[in-house]
This record gives sequence, C-alpha cells and structure tokens, in this order.
Amino acid sequence: MQRGRPKKVVTTATFTEVARHDWNSEDECGLFLAALIKMAKYSTVLEIGVFEGETSRHLISALPQGGQYVGIDINDYRNNATKASMTSKGKAIDFILGNSLEELSKLPSNHFDLIFVDGDHSWEHVVNEFKLVEKVLARGGVIAYHDTIHLEGPRKLVEYAAHYGYKNITLNTTEGRGISILHR
Repeated sequence: MQRGRPKKVVTTATFTEVARHDWNSEDECGLFLAALIKMAKYSTVLEIGVFEGETSRHLISALPQGGQYVGIDINDYRNNATKASMTSKGKAIDFILGNSLEELSKLPSNHFDLIFVDGDHSWEHVVNEFKLVEKVLARGGVIAYHDTIHLEGPRKLVEYAAHYGYKNITLNTTEGRGISILHR
C-alpha cells in the first residue's frame, strides 16, 4: 500500500518537480486573504493551485453564508482537514481537478470577486492563465498572486498587468516569497 504523495508527478509540460510541503503558501497569506474577503464582503472566490489546501481552508471559512469557493488544481493533494472543510454547509464549494488553462474557460464570465493564483509559475503558463483569469474576474474584483518576489514568472506578470492598467501592491511574506494584489 502506497502512503503519502507520489515520488514524482508531472504537472505541466514546463513544470516537473517532486511535490513538497513547502509548496504551501505561508499561513499569513491565507489569513490576509481571508481578512480581505471579510473586509470587502466578497462572496465568490476562485483559487488556482490548491495543493494541500491550507490556504483554501482560510478562504472558505471567510466566505459568508451563501458564498462560493472554487478551487482548481492539476493534482489532488488535499489533506483530510481540507476535504472536510470543503463540505461546509451553507456555502457552494467545488474542487476541479484539471489544468487551469483548460478549466477557466468553463467558468462564468465576470463572476469571481477574489482570485488567488499560486499554480504553475512558468512565464508562459502565468501569462496565458492571466488572460483567462481576467475573463472570470468580477467588476471591482481583485487578483492575488503568490511568489511575486522570488519567482520570475509571477514577478513579470505583475509588471505585465501594470502595463495593461492594473494597479498593484506587492507585500513581502514571512518566507520572502511575496504576494501581490492586482485590480483595475
């Protein structure tokens, strides 16, 4: 009987790496985004790159009754606590197993108040994903990107979005990875 994660998982053509625990966003990122959800009274949240679901639990718990959470990941590494939180009563919660570049086009346009992106970090993937994310972002909504200080793909995406009229703020995180909030 196999226990734990597979030794090697190929997630995209540009990204092959052994899954490891430090792929999770810092806990403070989840707490920060949860506070943002509550302060702005957001009710629809999309997360791209769920991994084990530590951030997902914060996002889901911050949603009001009747709120909606959708998580997309190419692999399912969610732990039992995350799976339990994804059956929360009074909220619409959905996990989509698939590549975000294929799955985003199936989601409703102009729908999500907050979109948190922490998936494939290659430039090619991030920029193509951004073009799809823009279509499902609600008017007045925000996009949050993780790893915008220490990884080139997300860092370049923030610059790219600024060129197209997105205002942004990048904050350092406890592990120096960074989180950026983008809005028009």
